[in-house]
Amino acid sequence: MNKVSKPVITVENIHSNFNQSFDQHHPYLEGMIIEKCLISDLDVQGAEFINVIFKNVTFKDVSFEKIYLRDVQFESCDLSLANLDEATMQRVEFNNCQLTGLMMTDARLQNVQFNHCNLRFAGMGYSSKKHVEYNESILTEVDFYHSKWLKVYFNQCELTGANLSNTALKGIDLSQSEFDHLTVRTEDLQGCLVNSFQAQQLSTLLGLIIK
Repeated sequence: MNKVSKPVITVENIHSNFNQSFDQHHPYLEGMIIEKCLISDLDVQGAEFINVIFKNVTFKDVSFEKIYLRDVQFESCDLSLANLDEATMQRVEFNNCQLTGLMMTDARLQNVQFNHCNLRFAGMGYSSKKHVEYNESILTEVDFYHSKWLKVYFNQCELTGANLSNTALKGIDLSQSEFDHLTVRTEDLQGCLVNSFQAQQLSTLLGLIIK
């Protein structure tokens, strides 16, 4: 098993109305379950969510730059096109979420899981990830440009078109995932684990001709 720590959630049957609980001037939430609602038209920097569960929540036209998340779960939420640039996340889970076009550049993620999520066209460049796991998720055309990774795992993901340029892939195992092509530099591939079929696909980057 990959050692990615799960959120420590202690909320018990507490359901809160986000609009009533959230103060844009003091953007801090802790110990809440927010569910079945629309969160829209927000532009807030430096919000903090701790020990919070979001269930079936749609985020529309929201910008949470420099957000801090600790021990947070997103269950069947839609954060498509949300702006989470410069986010800091510790022990966070995204389960069955729509994250198409999500912006999360310059972010710092530690012990974060993406399970059964759609991250197509997400922007995750210039970020730092440690103990981060992508499980059975769509990562087509995701921008991972110029990132720093330590113990990042991809399990049965679709990575076609992902941009991995300037991201060192030493020790990263892509063999259980699929891609038709990647944007990646040859020097970044050193030490990357791939299967034999992927090796053939990547051979063109090395100028090899396989007979």
